Amino acid sequence: MKLPGGAVIWAVITAVAVGAAGFGALVVLSALQSRPAHLRGLFDFASATWGDGLMLPLMTGLLGYAVRALPPARHDARSAAAAGLFGGVLGVTSQASWLLMDAPRLNWTLPRPHHFNAAGWYHAAFVAVICTVAAALWAIALNRAARVDSLPRRVVVALATAFAAGVSFVALLLVDAHAGATPDEQNLGLLGTVVAAVVTLATVAAVVTLRSRRGGGIARPGDDVVDRRLRREERE
Repeated sequence: MKLPGGAVIWAVITAVAVGAAGFGALVVLSALQSRPAHLRGLFDFASATWGDGLMLPLMTGLLGYAVRALPPARHDARSAAAAGLFGGVLGVTSQASWLLMDAPRLNWTLPRPHHFNAAGWYHAAFVAVICTVAAALWAIALNRAARVDSLPRRVVVALATAFAAGVSFVALLLVDAHAGATPDEQNLGLLGTVVAAVVTLATVAAVVTLRSRRGGGIARPGDDVVDRRLRREERE
């Protein structure tokens, strides 16, 4: 299968957009607002620097490449909607649980319990959006990959690298959650949400792949019309 020439360009645009909206925006916000010396800043978090600055752009860029390089398949929209909803809910839940903690680990975006500053609200919105987008991209990429006769090696490498980048980002989150933690700091809620997100998204990805393997087939013009006609005939 010949890969579309725009796949690389699409990957670069996706990666740059995610990097600018995440790490780039946080750098600007960090420079514009002052913080007490005792609070950890942006560059004290590996998940905010290496994670938002490298792993997330790399993962989403490679997913964008895979999606653009593979032909459209049946149930792309349905898979993306279901996975995106899961991802968005989990992203919102992670930020809400952090905001509701009575004894959270304070930092430059959460200067006191139950209080996000401007950077904190922006970061919370970014987390919700990127969880939605990443989950939807994973669903589409896996749905399409499962329905082609053979995957190009470059797409296999892209998906494997994207997975490694995603796992690395989760590992950085766990490192930050444990670094310097004291017994009275409530980190279990955030950690539980992260683990739940990984497990849920992995389950969704596996279900999508298995169902696609059983269903098979690349989308063709008129497929939706034929499907509706067959369902109507079955009902009659």
